[in-house]
Amino acid sequence: MDFQFTEEQKMIVDSLAKYAQNELEPISKEYRDLLIPKDKMREIQQYLLDFGVGVGVVSEELGGMGLDAVTMGLLQFEVAKVSPDIAITSLIQMAVGKLLPLVPDHLKEQYVGPVLAGEKLGCVGMSEPGAGSQVTAVNCRAKLDGDDYVINGEKMWISSGDYSDFIFLLARFNDDPVGGLGLILVDREHGYETTNIEKMGLNSQSTAQVFFQDVRVPASNLMVEPGKAMKALLTMLTSSRPIVGLMALAIAEASLEQAVQYSKDRTQFGKPIAGHQLICAKLGEMATKVQAGKLMSFRALSAIDNGERSDVHSAMAKWFGTEVACEVVGEAMQIHGGNGITKEFPIEYMYRSVRPFMVTEGTNEIQKLAIGRSLTGIDAY
Repeated sequence: MDFQFTEEQKMIVDSLAKYAQNELEPISKEYRDLLIPKDKMREIQQYLLDFGVGVGVVSEELGGMGLDAVTMGLLQFEVAKVSPDIAITSLIQMAVGKLLPLVPDHLKEQYVGPVLAGEKLGCVGMSEPGAGSQVTAVNCRAKLDGDDYVINGEKMWISSGDYSDFIFLLARFNDDPVGGLGLILVDREHGYETTNIEKMGLNSQSTAQVFFQDVRVPASNLMVEPGKAMKALLTMLTSSRPIVGLMALAIAEASLEQAVQYSKDRTQFGKPIAGHQLICAKLGEMATKVQAGKLMSFRALSAIDNGERSDVHSAMAKWFGTEVACEVVGEAMQIHGGNGITKEFPIEYMYRSVRPFMVTEGTNEIQKLAIGRSLTGIDAY
């Protein structure tokens, strides 16, 4: 395996890192625990387009940049390091970009161009109050009525839900547990409603409930017919899970840098606490865990770029990366002592921000079951 990044990758990452530090970090501090308004978030995403963040993944055939998976991981890492909230919105735009080829031809002009220009923000609606890890429990219904589908139901934990101008909706078209699930494009103008969910962290971006009450959508908006939607969505998730791991590790790396600096500035028993073996050893373990997690994620993304099967590598990268990230941020807080739990230092924000990544894009428990199934051939769900 080649662990070297190309000169082009290094150049774009370096320029993005400087932009993120100079432009995104002040925004992150200003809106700490406050929702970034939709117009402001759209403007941010538009500026990030120059670096390929988000919809840079869209193929050149559709007018995008066609960036590879490893490059997308590098970009998301740099954004998440200064603002995990902005990075989550970018991640959803990337997911939307991956599904754009499935948009019906007669709708492509209406959506592809505006998405690539950052004029429209989308989201993907999978989870429901009663359907998280068990996707086959999806109960949001799409019933054919003449030339329209009438949609009723609710979606939960939808990132960018309140920002969205449209949603790629996973809905139930018949009672077949898997064969009844299809994917349909629902525009905001069709009438769905959203409300944001308050969380322990990551409140600067939208995580929403989405409500459908007799929402009429043209039948021609069907993207993926019932029975084939899960394959399309699982392909998308396989490519995004290693990036979720990287985003959590970006928070961990930022917390490590804070801990290193604090350990050099803080003195106890006559010397910087970095000079005490316990602190020094902690820092060594933290740095090693971050690097190990990053390597696993890039291994999975490299497999995707090489056209190899990557679902197991992606599952490993997601659960390992997010778990060690939580451990590292926790240790960084411990090194800060009492100061670590105050709002004067950024560690407490990082601590609250990193934890949700363990349950996003499929809980870590589900990732472990998928890995186990690949070893035994036995389904333990």
